[in-house]
Amino acid sequence: MQLPLVMAVLSGVLYAVAALGYKMAERLNCRTSIFIVVFSLAGGAFAIIKSFSETSEWGNPRLWFLGIVMGILFDLAIYFIMQSNKNGPASISWTMLQLSLLVPVILSPVLFQERVYWVDPVIIATFILMLGFFAQSLRKTDDSVEKKTRKYFLYLLGIFFSNGFFLLGNKMKYEFFEEKNTAALTFIVYLVGGVIAWLVSTRESEKLKITVAEWKAGALTGLSNGMGTIFYLAAMSLPATVVFPLSASIGLLGGVILTTGVYGEKFDLYKTIAMVMGLVALLFAIFREQIVLNLGFV
Repeated sequence: MQLPLVMAVLSGVLYAVAALGYKMAERLNCRTSIFIVVFSLAGGAFAIIKSFSETSEWGNPRLWFLGIVMGILFDLAIYFIMQSNKNGPASISWTMLQLSLLVPVILSPVLFQERVYWVDPVIIATFILMLGFFAQSLRKTDDSVEKKTRKYFLYLLGIFFSNGFFLLGNKMKYEFFEEKNTAALTFIVYLVGGVIAWLVSTRESEKLKITVAEWKAGALTGLSNGMGTIFYLAAMSLPATVVFPLSASIGLLGGVILTTGVYGEKFDLYKTIAMVMGLVALLFAIFREQIVLNLGFV
């Protein structure tokens, strides 16, 4: 297996652990802004240490510009998720968040002249089907009442575009710097995200006294997400149609397995079908080139 594929798989595994951290934060009633502060501290600490083992161009203005923009998009995505969850089912915002990978998948071939094979739309379609079955499973257990207002739909669009362009930023990093500045960019993103979250917490008059639960959930999520992001960025030499669905599928499937094992969430028919579709998407993404070569047409 190619090294970038291994990096994408590892990023998905670590994002699955991060999903467990998000679930822990929900169960322990962690405050959102304080959770993000701890999250950013943990992820940023790992990234700054990792940056000394690779080429980091701290004086490069493009690095800081990209990192600041991605940090703002990171916090915006969380804000839109929280607001949409107050106005409708969490399953809707969750599905929109995952569908946002269509932004880099669609734009990357145009911006970066990536080659598209016939199997690539199959990977994306299978991934979308998996999301649909997961969303159906979530709706069965979601008791919130959807308020179909203009503001609610704007929040959903906010999730799609803020997280979508954040993902595109990962691809732009590779185009700008290739293997350089991986941990440095991750650190800047967490730095900006953490500062914004801290400013929000002071504006909302939240005490910065951090509970043990917030330390645990924030540190687990930040460390796993930070390591996952570094692996994710290291896999960006892969086509967007492969790297984004591959990492996301593993993260989603692994997150479901972990939260089910730890918190006893039940499997149903829709979730089981979604797991099967996710595995199919993974196989297509991992063996993409072999499938194209063996079938004899591109």
